[in-house]
Amino acid sequence: MKKLLVGEVITPFRVFKPGGVLVDEGHILAVDHVDALKREAAQILDFGDAYILPGFVDIHVHGGGGNDTMDATPEAICNVARTHARGGTTTLFPTTLTAPMKDIKHALLAVQEVSKRNPREFEGARIPGAHVEGPYFNPEQAGAQNPEYLKVPDINEFMDLIESVKIVRRVSLAPELPGALELIKVLNDNGIIVSIGHSNARYEEVLKAVEVGATHVTHIFSGMSSLRRIKSYRIPGVLESALLLDSLTVEIIADGHHLPPSLIRLVLKCKSLGSVCGVTDAMSAAGMGRGEYTLGGLKVIVENDVVEEYEVKPRGCVAKLENREAFAGSVAFMNEMLHYLVESVGLSISDAAQLLSFNPAKIMKIDHMVGVLASGRLADIVVLDENFDVVATFVGSEEIFGTV
Repeated sequence: MKKLLVGEVITPFRVFKPGGVLVDEGHILAVDHVDALKREAAQILDFGDAYILPGFVDIHVHGGGGNDTMDATPEAICNVARTHARGGTTTLFPTTLTAPMKDIKHALLAVQEVSKRNPREFEGARIPGAHVEGPYFNPEQAGAQNPEYLKVPDINEFMDLIESVKIVRRVSLAPELPGALELIKVLNDNGIIVSIGHSNARYEEVLKAVEVGATHVTHIFSGMSSLRRIKSYRIPGVLESALLLDSLTVEIIADGHHLPPSLIRLVLKCKSLGSVCGVTDAMSAAGMGRGEYTLGGLKVIVENDVVEEYEVKPRGCVAKLENREAFAGSVAFMNEMLHYLVESVGLSISDAAQLLSFNPAKIMKIDHMVGVLASGRLADIVVLDENFDVVATFVGSEEIFGTV
């Protein structure tokens, strides 16, 4: 049955007000002004002045709703996908943590099983692949990755993993580690996106990684080297490399805590709008409230306390290590990040939506399927009210969250 969703449609490259998105059998048939589509619809869902956007694509998310990818059960993965659908996410890439390789494999097997299911069965976001974050990280930039399990890259070990589990679409690693460049090349040859993360690399080491296939940078400003001074000489690190090199895309955690508005503006000033995406990097406490939790065996505190020198007072909470010396991921939903990007950073809704939908889809090479409201794409759609709260989330033209 052809359904027409009516509201302020943001594709995000064009705006139709009032606009309509005509959907049927899981796909978008047309996007246009309402009057051009009304006669074709068997059912009209009129959302008034609400925003109709492409569903959000989260390419870096560990957990939510009390579960983590490393719980390694299909039930846990379904709960994470269902929880983030409440925030408008329609596509997500469950992300593993630094851990023993056998535990990472078990988690990926659970992700793989859920990826084969119709997301409407568990009323959650679709899962086209997984993101492996660690264990090949530099201990000096471990952040909230458990240092007990950090190690140098082992090509045979990792090839065994990706050959036995076919769900890996992205790997984050530190390119300066012994064997990392060889692994980057192998991963790139196998169509797996390589991201520089938790790295202490110098500019020259980043260049070598780019030359063999690295294309992305994990959560810019977090877990990476920046300008160092050795005697009289300044040595740029991963941060400066990410801002300078056009060949690298970057992701930002726009939860209001990880980056103040000024730094997000700096990233967007240095990079083109199309080379930046937003990610939640959410851990299991997303949607759960304040309190004490664990992440990869480490104790975590979820709170809203902010240092006096910080330039804004964020609405939501954030996860921190027990000593509060480092963040341990966000507890945000994508719709909350859209609010921050618009209200605090000053982006237009269209540009903010692009950072959370089309750009991550393009980075993960699935923009032919999702990330934009256009004819032929999957009908993955989020409807937001004037406060950016989720009114409804649709996956494959079927409502998986909301009150429609």
